[in-house]
Amino acid sequence: MCQEISLETHITDIVNTLEYNELTDVVLLGHSYAGLVVTGVAERVPERLAHVIYLDALVPMDDEPISVSAFYPPDEWDAMERAAKDHAGGWPLPDSHPGWVGISDEDTQWLRENAVPHPLNTFKQSVNVGNPDTAALPTSYILCTQNGMDDSILDTIRQLCDQREWELHELETGHWPMVSMPRELAHQLLEIP
Repeated sequence: MCQEISLETHITDIVNTLEYNELTDVVLLGHSYAGLVVTGVAERVPERLAHVIYLDALVPMDDEPISVSAFYPPDEWDAMERAAKDHAGGWPLPDSHPGWVGISDEDTQWLRENAVPHPLNTFKQSVNVGNPDTAALPTSYILCTQNGMDDSILDTIRQLCDQREWELHELETGHWPMVSMPRELAHQLLEIP
């Protein structure tokens, strides 16, 4: 079943929901991989959005199409594909995944018990950018500073926000602030105009 789900599936599902329900002035938030999803939605229906929020998320660094798979070394990507074959095309987060950094052992265990394999095809497809109306949307980024990423990557995100004039917020927690710091995250979200 997972083999049939792609990045385009996720983008289209949200676009269809917005259009079917005639929603406007929507604040759209994407966490992690979903940064590419909200980018794709914003590219297609910017007129329906009031604000885009990236929560420790992937964002295109320029106008070139980008996929999640581009961020992985070939040997790691091969291991992910092998694991997905054993899970109907879904990639299970491994015990050694850097996303577990910054959250308690108890919360990590809860995530492992409740997570389902992520459709790996979503990581293969790229999102295109270039709609000037999307670039004009108010945008914020919430950076989790204890997410296991190298300081140079954190600084690159800060520079990107500065260059694009995005509002930047930071939380001293790991990649899953909705689990590790839900109240602090809620306060951050409420502060975003």
